[in-house]
Amino acid sequence: MNPINPTISTSHQAETSVSQEIQDQLIFTNASLLPRVLRVLKIKVIPHQSIAKHFLQQAVLFAKGLQIAVEWVSKNQQGQVHPLSLVTIVYKGFEPIMIDGYLQIVRLNRLHRPDLSYNVFETAPRDWFIDKSLINKAISGWELLDDKNRLLLNAILFDDLFFQRFCLGPSSVNHHHNYTNGNLEHTLEVISFIADNIERFSTANLQLALIYGWLHDIGKADEYQSCSTPDKQYKLTANAYLHGHKLNGLYLTIRALAKYVPLYPEKTFDHLRHLLEPHPSNITTDLRKPQMIEHLIVSQADSASCAANIYKESFRNGSSFGKLQDHSKIIFRYE
Repeated sequence: MNPINPTISTSHQAETSVSQEIQDQLIFTNASLLPRVLRVLKIKVIPHQSIAKHFLQQAVLFAKGLQIAVEWVSKNQQGQVHPLSLVTIVYKGFEPIMIDGYLQIVRLNRLHRPDLSYNVFETAPRDWFIDKSLINKAISGWELLDDKNRLLLNAILFDDLFFQRFCLGPSSVNHHHNYTNGNLEHTLEVISFIADNIERFSTANLQLALIYGWLHDIGKADEYQSCSTPDKQYKLTANAYLHGHKLNGLYLTIRALAKYVPLYPEKTFDHLRHLLEPHPSNITTDLRKPQMIEHLIVSQADSASCAANIYKESFRNGSSFGKLQDHSKIIFRYE
């Protein structure tokens, strides 16, 4: 799932085409109303017609439902800003100057580290999602976290392509949520279950349960890849065969903490690490058993989400309990 590479064009026709795409984006009155952090959707570089050895750069940016086209002049043909990059805008002035639908700016600065000034899901392009309701659910799920965990989630999802894979990828190949956006949908179902039921457990820590819910399957973003096999849409990656999503998720968390969130509380990380570590099964017995109520809560949410998705696929309105004619699946009807 690689982003589209920036295109470089000298044709006036291409320039006009891009300009026409953004004519309906002028919904702000001054720079203070624009989001601080935006994601690059498109970018192109054109040799400047008036200034020798300079380039006209044009980009389409997105955040918080707003899509805006910007334009600036630079000496360099290639910069650090690419499609899907998170960026901030250096403005020419407080009041916007528009030319042919482009906001005139000094430059775009690539965001070099995550912070708390943005909700990462507010920067996700809308065309990533088949079910558009997932966007608002993800934004709300992020907002349930406290500052330390918001920053941790932003840090783990700071890599542009990893964030794209997390939003687009499935939660399995042939089991539950095995379709585009499946893993994000499953994760949000777990978050909803936690938020709705945490008060039943008087000793449970809401923030620990929520961040564990967000991260319990985040390693699956590196576990599946698209394939062209007629009978399935996804297959396992080599990373999945070697390590699995649990170890990958723990590694992603440790790397993000070390690089971007060094002040994350040590005791909280000890608890989170225990929750994220693989636990004993009928195959392995040399690992620590789960010791925390938050593990039970997320495990219940995980199982309920998986089962509900599978039962949904088995439901046939107007049919009695039994098997399909080809005996391939159990079907259900709820009276």
